[in-house]
Amino acid sequence: MLQHPHHYRDLLVLFSVVIALLSCFSALDLAERLIRERRGHKFIFMLSCFLGTGMWSMHFIGMRAMRTEMTMAYDLPLLLLSLLVPIAASYALFLLFSSPFTRSRFFLAFGGVLFSSGLVIMHYCGILSMKFYGDYEQSLLSTLASLAFAFIVPVIAYFYNPGWIAGPYNMFTLKKVLLVLVLTACLSGSHYAAMAGISFSNTSTFNYTGTVPLLPDSLLGVFLGGSFLLIVTLVLILLYRDRQRVLFSASFNEQRYTALFESSPDMVLCIDPSRKKIISSNPSLQHMTGYEKEELSDYNNILCTPKDKATLKEAVKRAVDGYSSKLELEIRLKEGVTMICSTTVFPLVHDTQKLVYLVAEDITAFIQFQQQLIVAKEAAESADRMKSEFLTTMSHEIRTPLNGIIGINQLLAEDIDNQELQELLRLQYNSSQALLSVINDVLDFSRLDSDGLKLQNEIFPLQTLLGECSNLFEAAAKEKGLELKLGIEANVPEMVSGDSVRIRQILVNLIGNAVKFTPGGEVSVGVGYSGTQDGEGEYTFKIKDTGIGISPDKLPLLFQPFTQLDAAHNRHYPGTGLGLAICRKLVELMNGRIMIESEPGRGTEVIFCLTLQSGDKNYSGGRENIEAATKPLETEAV
Repeated sequence: MLQHPHHYRDLLVLFSVVIALLSCFSALDLAERLIRERRGHKFIFMLSCFLGTGMWSMHFIGMRAMRTEMTMAYDLPLLLLSLLVPIAASYALFLLFSSPFTRSRFFLAFGGVLFSSGLVIMHYCGILSMKFYGDYEQSLLSTLASLAFAFIVPVIAYFYNPGWIAGPYNMFTLKKVLLVLVLTACLSGSHYAAMAGISFSNTSTFNYTGTVPLLPDSLLGVFLGGSFLLIVTLVLILLYRDRQRVLFSASFNEQRYTALFESSPDMVLCIDPSRKKIISSNPSLQHMTGYEKEELSDYNNILCTPKDKATLKEAVKRAVDGYSSKLELEIRLKEGVTMICSTTVFPLVHDTQKLVYLVAEDITAFIQFQQQLIVAKEAAESADRMKSEFLTTMSHEIRTPLNGIIGINQLLAEDIDNQELQELLRLQYNSSQALLSVINDVLDFSRLDSDGLKLQNEIFPLQTLLGECSNLFEAAAKEKGLELKLGIEANVPEMVSGDSVRIRQILVNLIGNAVKFTPGGEVSVGVGYSGTQDGEGEYTFKIKDTGIGISPDKLPLLFQPFTQLDAAHNRHYPGTGLGLAICRKLVELMNGRIMIESEPGRGTEVIFCLTLQSGDKNYSGGRENIEAATKPLETEAV
């Protein structure tokens, strides 16, 4: 006669599910610690023994929950095998979890398959270990259902995400609890699905003729009870250790906060805005202000101005609403002097209680230093303005009589025929021109330095301007045997809009420097253009020579005013040292940039770029003037 285990002892069923739940919970908690802190093989083996024993206990308690009228005994070797298999399967899974190199989806899914296979083998080894008077049958449908439940574990392992434990350790996170419930349901479902398809056939007697020792059913119950106590004990130990960890963390945080509060050089005050009561104040506040905690209650007598009182009141109100504030307050110390404090007001919410913290730093010395800096800055700016005004005035005052001297010199040169006197007048004229050039440079630099120079915006022929600037140095170049070249790219517009006077000044200065510092070879002047559809484009001017060159360590000095690379009194190349400084300021005033590339003995190339608007292309006389201006020069086609 067949018996189907359709009836179970409810208490034992609940007992088996509880063991599965506790085992899964403890195993997951220990597995999380294994991942967070890499442990050795002893820890992994202990964890595997714990989970394997828990699953084994759940299985046999579930089997004992069946209501049968047959006497049961168990084959001891098969019983031990059914215990060792889940332990080994658990060890394989946790070993893959322990290493970051095997914590990939493939390896974890493989470990999950091993674990589920171990549970299935455990179940059927346990069934085979049962010895009773009768036969055992298992339906195919229940077997497939059991396998389906068991193999949910590798699916969960496959979708493992490191983000599950990204936050700080917590024993009872929502994800962990949900995962424990799912695993418990899968493992319990796998067992009871298989048990639902079991049927037994009774015989009248139970005759065992084997030599393998049998374990009585009652002794197995003792072992299962012991395993349950072991699991419960481990869960209690984990709960106790977690509680101790929380208490230690809270005690440590309290000590750390107390140390910071007591030893902080900043003044700290904690108030309860609902009760209008001061909760605590640190020693720095009492030491620096002279007030005790009780004397700080009425802050209206401590703050110096009504504005500060209103500002602090508003900041406390904002803190109650959850917002922080940063403000400066002027407070009156107990000894009568004032102190300026940079104060941060922020909230602290604990359960339903809202506290407000004020952290203040004494910035009186810093504010005084700032005020002194402002005074010094204003004095320096005033002195700088006076210097610029003095240079401008003196330049004008000196240039006026100097122009008169130059004019008289020219008149005398026209009336005097004596060659010796003519030579003296020529020397006087050259000296006057050199002095006038210095004065003009000083005047231009002072106007640029004081932002007194205003740019003009007019349409002018750029190519004509380049030709005129080059023509100015044709005689000097021929005298030194230099080849002076002018190269203009084909796409450069004839007319542009800008300040032609200042562009001419830059070009004349740079070309003059190139001719002056080039004893032989050539000087080339070129311009390139890259434009946009609206007519605005970038013009790149290049002045390159084959002169003496400049050492790389001296390049930063070129644009500094009144700086000569050769500071000797008898230097071969005289000058004021203002030319390149004026060029740089003019280029920057036109929102451009200037740079120098040079190598000693191989020449120098000065490049400056300006953004200009193209002018009217119907300008009359443009091409004729360009041809006339550039006719004496050798022009390169670029």
